Amino acid sequence: MKRKKYRWIFLAAGLLLAAAVLFYVKETSRQDSCFYGDVDYASVLQWDGVVYQEDDNSPPGEHVKGKRLGEISYRKADHQCPRSEMRDGDSTLLEVGTELYEVSGYKTSARLWAGDRLFVARSNPKARTLNDLLDISGKITAVRFISGMDGTTHLMDFTPEAAELFIKEFPKLRYIPFEQLYKETKSWVGDKYWLEIELKDGAAITIVYNTLSPSFNPPAYAPPALAQLIEQQRKLIYAK
Repeated sequence: MKRKKYRWIFLAAGLLLAAAVLFYVKETSRQDSCFYGDVDYASVLQWDGVVYQEDDNSPPGEHVKGKRLGEISYRKADHQCPRSEMRDGDSTLLEVGTELYEVSGYKTSARLWAGDRLFVARSNPKARTLNDLLDISGKITAVRFISGMDGTTHLMDFTPEAAELFIKEFPKLRYIPFEQLYKETKSWVGDKYWLEIELKDGAAITIVYNTLSPSFNPPAYAPPALAQLIEQQRKLIYAK
């Protein structure tokens, strides 16, 4: 079955901040905003205040384009000295003039098309919950642990009862910017579990869970009941 893998920016815990902050939010550590060599940008864009990252794992043709929203007006990779903060219509790699469209079935604040490339929200200053960011309420069908080594291998699905609780509570968690979570948890250090939620349309979103500072990326703190649930389910992997 074709499955969309909406993986978060990071394929290793040590890269959790690099792609999200250093490349497309601000270059705060530089004395100037110029680059004198190759820059490995993450493919991101900003529209209506929301920062999106390209989902390059999705098979083509499984989401329908909605109405036209606008187009890309600035490409950061074209400039040796690009502006440090992104504005609406800016991208890192998309060509100027690339048209933006709604993704049918999802809020524009969660996903959009840029030409024939799908982008998913990573940061939204107007979001108050994870559902505001992801538009997943009522769409989750399964929750599972996956391998943190490859981000794809299934380890174990949550039991039906545990999945029901997670599906109910996860979208309601309070969203906080990852930069804030990173600072409050002293660089988000700690052991990580990798989870995946599957949606009704076959899409999947990867979630990273920090056991030391019970919290998730996409960024939200885990309440005690949810943290306990995850640990209980984790133990079942080794009980087999």
